[in-house]
Formats: sequence, structure tokens, C-alpha cells
Amino acid sequence: MDRIKERIRVAEEDLEMLRNIDQDELDALTQAINDARRVYVAGWGRAGNCVKILAMDCSQMGMEAHICGDNTTPSIHEGDILVIGSGSGETKTMTILAQQAKEHGAKLGLISANRNSTIGKLADYNVQITRLPAKEGAPELSGGSFYHCMVQTVDIIRMYICEIRGLTFKDIAYNHNNLE
Repeated sequence: MDRIKERIRVAEEDLEMLRNIDQDELDALTQAINDARRVYVAGWGRAGNCVKILAMDCSQMGMEAHICGDNTTPSIHEGDILVIGSGSGETKTMTILAQQAKEHGAKLGLISANRNSTIGKLADYNVQITRLPAKEGAPELSGGSFYHCMVQTVDIIRMYICEIRGLTFKDIAYNHNNLE
């Protein structure tokens, strides 16, 4: 198998998935993140790794951001937002965190492949990345990659917040981790 051609095919499917994201949903979540007092992120597995990039980006934009589960994460309250990354929107531990965030008055955002999921029904902001069906004759792990698209979606959110706040590369670099 020609690995380069296969990767290009997957990238083309990823592009189709990105084109299918609802711009209004993305704008609403981005504005809510920008307006929040503090940003919390949570996710498990690959989706968790992808959404943690959002916390890093928010921190580098000068926002207060936390990753749920870290010992330094403060309590969540009204005016804060929890953004969950979950392919299914059904991960049990994420469902519990979503419920707790809502109970404490925080807004809830979800980036998932299933807006009608348990977490999706709780969410104030819901960005769906629709998975493509595998094409006939394509390898089993086909149909684009939710995780590639989730990273791109988080990056779009970062770019939009930078635009809203008038941030430059110099601003981001100032807040970049220098204890590495």
C-alpha cells in the first residue's frame, strides 16, 4: 500500500468533515470560551488529549485555564465554562463532570461526534464533528479521523479568540511555557 496516498485520502476526508462543522455552533462555543471567567477542559483517551490543547492555548492567550483532574484545578462556578472533548459524548466520567459543572452554575461546551448524546443534551454549546462512513474498499480505519478534526477545531477556536482579543504571536510567546 502506498502510505502517502492513503494519508492524502484520509486528509481529504478530514477536510470534508471540517467543512461539515456548523459555523454558528463553533462561533457560539468560541464566544462562550472567550467570555468565560475561567476555562476548564476534560476528556478521556485521545479526545482528552486533543481537548487539553485548548487549555494550553487558552493559557498562552492569557486566560485562566485548567485541566480537570489536575490537583491544582480550583472549584468551578457560575461564569466559568467546562469544555468536554468526547467522540461518543457518552463517557461515564465525563458525564459526571458535565453534571457537576451544571450543578455549580457553569456553562458546558461539548466537542463530539454526537450532539444527541447524554453530554450533548446537557451542553449549552455543542460542536459536532460528523464522522464519515467508511468508503467501500477502503481500509477498516477509514472515514476520516474525528481526532484530527478535533485538533483542527480547537486550533480554529484559538485563532478566533486571538482575533477577538487582538493577540499577536508576541503575546502568545510571552505566555508560552518557559519551564520546559
